[in-house]
Parts: sequence; structure tokens; C-alpha cells
Amino acid sequence: MTFSRTVLHRARSMRRSVALFPAVALTPALLSAQDRLIGTGALGVGATVDAISFGGVGFQQPGAAGRDSIRLRSIQQFSVPVSVALPIGTAWTVDLQSAFAYQRLTFDPKLGTAGPRQTSTLYGPTDVRVRATGRLWNDALTLTAGFNAPTGKTELTSSNLTVLRAAAAPALGRGTPPVGAGPSGTMGAVVATQVLGWAVALGGSYEYRGTYQPIAALAAGSPSLDFQPGAVVRGSLGLDRLVGNHRLSVTGAVDVYSDDELRGPLGASAAPISTVRLGPIYTTDVQLQLAAPRLREFVLWGSNRFRTRYQLDGVERAGTSGNYLDGGVRTRIPLSGGTDLLLTGDGRWHTGLAINQGLATSGVISGGGTIGLITQAGAFSIQPYIRGQGGQLRPRVSGTAPRTSFVGGSAGLVIVTRF
Repeated sequence: MTFSRTVLHRARSMRRSVALFPAVALTPALLSAQDRLIGTGALGVGATVDAISFGGVGFQQPGAAGRDSIRLRSIQQFSVPVSVALPIGTAWTVDLQSAFAYQRLTFDPKLGTAGPRQTSTLYGPTDVRVRATGRLWNDALTLTAGFNAPTGKTELTSSNLTVLRAAAAPALGRGTPPVGAGPSGTMGAVVATQVLGWAVALGGSYEYRGTYQPIAALAAGSPSLDFQPGAVVRGSLGLDRLVGNHRLSVTGAVDVYSDDELRGPLGASAAPISTVRLGPIYTTDVQLQLAAPRLREFVLWGSNRFRTRYQLDGVERAGTSGNYLDGGVRTRIPLSGGTDLLLTGDGRWHTGLAINQGLATSGVISGGGTIGLITQAGAFSIQPYIRGQGGQLRPRVSGTAPRTSFVGGSAGLVIVTRF
């Protein structure tokens, strides 16, 4: 089996469900749109364009499967996300989410040689994600069941993989690449109560991963993209209360993985040649909503995710742990009765992983900001925005791995209507 067919043989779901729009990572305005969709009938459609340019001589990306290293110069993306939420009775909501995305990577084909720049593309629909959410017993119990319908791209050529290895990098904070995940499913429950003035929510979920998706492997620095994946169990604890006139929310979660089986060149038909177990991932989220005068919203937020080492055949691999810290501020300023100005600022500090020096495992220090409008026009919420970001990529490997600056910009429009 050729390298390209080995890569394209399997695709699996990521640890977390994608947000309503792939552009959620670009602007909190889209998060507020998602909140309004839950529990009511609504249709959301968006469009976003973004571009990232690497400074100096570009980012040095190691080759895969014996290929030469290349220098990344720029990434462009256009995406059209769509979401529908349908109420079923008074307690249940079903929502469907998908998108079409087009990505283009520009690069210098070989290190140390002169020649024309080349481009590779990756495009198509994403999977359709279906989720049912029920709130029972006066919201004391919330049940969630999700299914990933394999409508996205599951065959990747070597050119497609070149794009994916750059576009899926957590350091860039971009949207979801147009890659399918194959069939998978999730079930979960959250129990809520009051304890000493705190609203407390205790949750748990189980994810069955039917086939393999390369995005999670790339971000983890996995030694191969051809696995038969195991399951994921998540536990979480959320706390929420008023502090004076302000509101504080704190959430902690842990993801625990079962064994993944590393397959040989024949893919699923081959006997496993090794096992890989991703280490537990610990996540903490904090949000403080301040009661600021003359502001509709003023929120400080932070998120920290610590990835522990993974094991290969029962032995921990050095360089496979890392920390990912993000934080920022979001505010909405009323301009008129039906229009708010949205302003955000955010920062990102990722250690990256030391397992290799590719972009998908690179560390980063960066900052960005968004300016947008949120306008109500009858049954429609219209949310245009522009965003800029910049920073420095810092591969976490021994030796003299070069650091690379980057800048990026994006613009988008989200329209949400209720029915």
C-alpha cells in the first residue's frame, strides 16, 4: 500500500466536539451565536476568510515518510459553516453542524535550494455532527447524545496531508480543517445542584471512536497516523456563583484514553504492531463576568490545558507532554438600541511538544484582537467582524530549531435567525 493510501485509510473523531462554527476560534461573537441556538429553533450561516503569513525565510517544516523538508510561507482559508437547531417538545433540542472549507498552503519545496514556490490545497465538506440535548427535572439533569456522520473527506493524498500538517496546528488558533472523522458517538450527563451558595455541575461522558482522524495524532506528535483508536472517558466539575455584582465560573475536566493500536502498512486488516495510549489531559477554564457600567458585557477568561506524556507499548515517550494556556477579554458596547460593538483581545502561550519540530507540535507566544458588530434586525442577528493576530512560533526541541514570526488577519460574517 502506498504512503498516500496508508494515510487516507483511516479517520477518527477528535477528543472534543467542534463548536457551532469553525471560525469560533477567531471571534467570541460566534460563541454568543451558539449560546442562543441551544434550546430554540434557529438557523445559523457564516462565511469567513483568513490568511496567515510566516516571516523571514518561512517556517521549517520537517518532511514526512522520507520526503524533503519544506519552508511554509502562507496559509489561506475560506469556509462556510452552517448550523440548525430544532426544539423537540419543551425539554429537548437537536442541533446539526457542518461546513465547507477550502485551504491553500504556499511553500518552498526544498530547504537550501532555489526554485519556484509551490501550492497545495485541501477542500471539501466537513462531517455532519448531530447532537441531542435534554434538560430534565428543572435543569437538575442534562443528557447529551451525539453522533458524527462520516460525510467529510476521508481520503488524503500526500499533498492534502502537507496542508493538514500546517493548517491543524493549535499554535495558529485556526478553524477546523475540511477532513472527515468517520463514524463516532458520544453520550454524557451533567447533574446540577446548589452547594454553599455555588451552583455545582458534575458531568461525565464516554466517546466511542470508530475510525481514525489524523488531526488529533498530528497535535499529539503521534509516531503514526494509522491507528485503530480506543475510547475516551471525560469527567468534569463546574462551579458558578455571584461575587458581589459579578459572576465567576470555574470548570475543571480530565480526559482519560484507552489504548490505540498502531497498524502496519495494510491498515485495519493488519495485526497491531504496537499500542499507544495518550496520557490524561487536564483542562481548567475560568471566566469572570464583570458588572461594568454602560457595557452590555465585560468578560475576562482563561483556559489552561496540560497534556501528559503518552505511552508506546507501555513505556512513556519523552517530549510528549505540554502545556497550552490561552486567555483574554471580551466586551460588548451598546451603540444603539439594536447594535453592539464587539471588542476582544487575547493571548496564547503554548509550550508545544518536544517530540518533533513540526508546526503541529510547535510552541507559540502570540496575541490578537477582534472588532465586530452584533446587530438585531427583526428575527435576524447579523455579526460582521475583522480580526488580526501575530506572534512567534517556538519549536520545543533540543538544538537550534529556528523561531519564526507570523502575522494573520481574517474577516467574516455570521447570520443567525430564530424560528
